[in-house]
Amino acid sequence: MALLGIIIFLVILIVVIIGGGSDDCSSGDSGASGNWGWPFDGVKDPPQALDGGKFGDSAASASVRHGHTFHDGFDWSFGLNGVHSGSTVKAVHDGTVTRVAYANGLDYYVWVHSDDGYNEVYQETFDKDDIKVHEGQHVNCGDTIGTAHLNGHMHLGITKENDFGKAELKAFTNDGTWLDPIKTIEDGMKSSSSKGGSGGSGAGVTGDWTRAGTKAYETAKAVFEGWVSIGMSGAEAAGIIGNIGGAEDTGFVLNQADIGGGSGGGLYQFTPSSKYLNDKKSDKSWSVKNQQEVVMDLEPGTINGYFQRNKNSSAADCATDWMNSYERPSPYARAQTNSARRAAAEKAYIMFGGSGIKAKDSLLGVAANGAGLSIDGTSDNPDCDDGVDAGSADGNIVDVAKSLLGYFHYGQVHGTANIGSVDHPNRNGVTDCSGFVWLVLTKAGYKTPANMGWFTGSMAADAKGSHQWLKQISPNEAQAGDVIICNEGSGAGNAGHTAILEENWKGGNTKVIEEGGSGGSGGVNESNVSMAFGSLFTNGETVIARPIKK
Repeated sequence: MALLGIIIFLVILIVVIIGGGSDDCSSGDSGASGNWGWPFDGVKDPPQALDGGKFGDSAASASVRHGHTFHDGFDWSFGLNGVHSGSTVKAVHDGTVTRVAYANGLDYYVWVHSDDGYNEVYQETFDKDDIKVHEGQHVNCGDTIGTAHLNGHMHLGITKENDFGKAELKAFTNDGTWLDPIKTIEDGMKSSSSKGGSGGSGAGVTGDWTRAGTKAYETAKAVFEGWVSIGMSGAEAAGIIGNIGGAEDTGFVLNQADIGGGSGGGLYQFTPSSKYLNDKKSDKSWSVKNQQEVVMDLEPGTINGYFQRNKNSSAADCATDWMNSYERPSPYARAQTNSARRAAAEKAYIMFGGSGIKAKDSLLGVAANGAGLSIDGTSDNPDCDDGVDAGSADGNIVDVAKSLLGYFHYGQVHGTANIGSVDHPNRNGVTDCSGFVWLVLTKAGYKTPANMGWFTGSMAADAKGSHQWLKQISPNEAQAGDVIICNEGSGAGNAGHTAILEENWKGGNTKVIEEGGSGGSGGVNESNVSMAFGSLFTNGETVIARPIKK
């Protein structure tokens, strides 16, 4: 028995020492560019492949590739590490699906472009029906790409060449175009872990944010004090910290060198446009205060809505609300990180004395209605009114729409009685896509028919004809706050959909705020045109309309 005990102990010790990696993504956050993970559940590093299936030059590669010694990716072979026909292929890195197509030698493949410059291609294993994503869709690390099915393996390639055609021309050339997938994933996972993103402690180059005396602690404290100083409760400020320290890969690092590169960055993972940076922030250092300013400038409606909803909430509930209303990660990431965010918020609440700090009546004395705020207590909008439910008098449609994120259940019913009222919407009310757009435009001061008296068919007809409420514009003119309407036939019921544009027109990649849609779980959510409208956008009639001011 003693010998058996020693053997068991040694086995456990070996497992602990070598670990074996994890199929989980490295930080599990809401879309930061640092997320990396393995493409199959249960696959531990280092993965395995049959002869010729590994990356790089080898005689084995030449024997299966007609004399070409170089293999431009890594083949996860069926029968090894639990991978088999029918295994789910997961995204190894956050990004946007830019190509789903067929090519000889690749079969159907999926090309994903990531904001930090990497491109990942999943190939040689899919029939058309095996692929579960579409072009224009954003995927987070761990999201499903498709089902492995063909050829006894799944090939993964990673490159920083953004032109797919150019990259494929170098498929047999070892000149640096193609990168070693295993090394890239492992390095990405290590890099994210060094920033403190996977354990919820925020430990990293700035230290443990829960330990007094570290730079991270001082940063976390400054974040807390910054939100409290403008009127938030201690619980609300702690809820925001919970999202930074509990689930993000930032580790309270202030370096913003990559802020203009397109990927989310900083304490709040924001992605401001280059124009915004040039006009407003190019001359400022990225301090805690300035990062808070950016968030308030970019999403005032979201900030005000969060503030009003959570005046009497617990720190943990505030963390979940901030995740849903500001961070807005994928359903997968929400499920994976919610508990860590809540736990971190509770830590911050205790550490920084949140119990003694109550919410003010309004943020900096400015009505919480989606008006622009600044850190010094001034307002960018002179036409404020006295409540979050009163809308935006200057017609800031996007801010009003954002203030309703997370509201309502989807149902094809109309009438204000189903949502409470225009001034005081019931978060648990019921409406559909055109009812939501009606509410936003009504609250923002634009012309709308009485009591939600339209549907997508009549909206499109009015935009193209009588212009009582809407006027059709060209896609080139489309801006944030305009309305997109797609119909098949009459547009009634499931044959139509409508949403608010959140940015200037970018085709299928344009961000929208909608009620329902294929990209949401039923309530008001953010998506993009391709995901939200699906076949209605590709097969139906699209009308982009500008609301008419009262």
